[in-house]
Amino acid sequence: MIISKQTNLKPLLESKNGIHLTAYLVNRGDLSDLKSQLSTVISEAYEWLHNALPLEEQKKFIEPLETLLSDSRIFTQMKGNIGLFRNENLFRVLNIPIEVVPGCQVASSFHVKPLLRWLKGDQDFLLLGLDKEKAHLYFGNQDSFKLIDSTPFPEFFKDLEWLRKYVRSKYFERNQDKSIEAFAWLNDWLLELTKKSKPKLFLAGERFPVQAVFGNLKYKNTLKTSLTNSFAPEMAFALCQEIRRILKDDSRKAIEKALLEFRFAEEGSRVRKNIFHISKAVVQGKVRKLIVTDELSIFGKIDSKSGDLSIHPFDLDHEDDCVLDDLAQLVLSQGGEVIIASRNEIPKGRPILAILDPDEQVLEKTEELNYRDLQENLR
Repeated sequence: MIISKQTNLKPLLESKNGIHLTAYLVNRGDLSDLKSQLSTVISEAYEWLHNALPLEEQKKFIEPLETLLSDSRIFTQMKGNIGLFRNENLFRVLNIPIEVVPGCQVASSFHVKPLLRWLKGDQDFLLLGLDKEKAHLYFGNQDSFKLIDSTPFPEFFKDLEWLRKYVRSKYFERNQDKSIEAFAWLNDWLLELTKKSKPKLFLAGERFPVQAVFGNLKYKNTLKTSLTNSFAPEMAFALCQEIRRILKDDSRKAIEKALLEFRFAEEGSRVRKNIFHISKAVVQGKVRKLIVTDELSIFGKIDSKSGDLSIHPFDLDHEDDCVLDDLAQLVLSQGGEVIIASRNEIPKGRPILAILDPDEQVLEKTEELNYRDLQENLR
């Protein structure tokens, strides 16, 4: 079964309360350099925890990092940069194939902006390749690509002449029940593998088999054009590279679209630019979409009931969080969308922008009008 990055990262994105240590290491291909960075992280962690935990509990909390320092073989298996995540319940070491800023942070939740940027910019995908005998399903992203499974075609699907007549006669439109039964092998196989994750599916293969599949496929997240008019397993990696190019372009367009949406929302007065106003709106569940930069940290604390925000000039203690991180996590937990962008992509280099839910904007306008009416009556 295919498990998405979103599912794997969910425990980190949703974890809050208690002590959370996050560290990012830059992997330059030098094991001694990584161990040096990790040693610095351990020293900084003891400093952060000095006033938060008794010495024995500090040692217990940091023990997995010290074990990793003494046996760092796992680093040799990682091509990208490295993320370390520790709280009282878990310790995770992740290969992170994007640029990161090295360092250590101790707070009441994990520092997740790099993870959110990774999720947005490195989409998972499926490739279904149809050759003359089998269907081959591959799973990949910008960093990895592998064959998940292959299944032989049923006999009717090997008959290209039958498939040609089938597609041209639009048999599947006039005989839906029989078509669904005939292609159950494909839908059952694919849906079983994608119970927990629904990445975008790309198809490649000869015209009539692919068209027959398009006409009967129940999987919704499918690109409705074939990548090529033929397929063989040796073509898979080249097709993977093409898919990666398409998805990178999609990610860039998604940010452009989001920024355009912010401009339109601003004209309708649904945008909030002030971080103090945004904090209140997020806590009240009014924010539909948030855009934050991952090039800046703003430390402070958010009142979970009122949304009041206190900002500090630097990270004061183990309870101080990057409030941009906290606001992003809150919006995600409420079902909203978070876009990670560089500051030069955000209008006027702001660190954060928010779009209110349209219904909430109507409510705000109504409350404002009612308040004005009250003021008029009191004069």
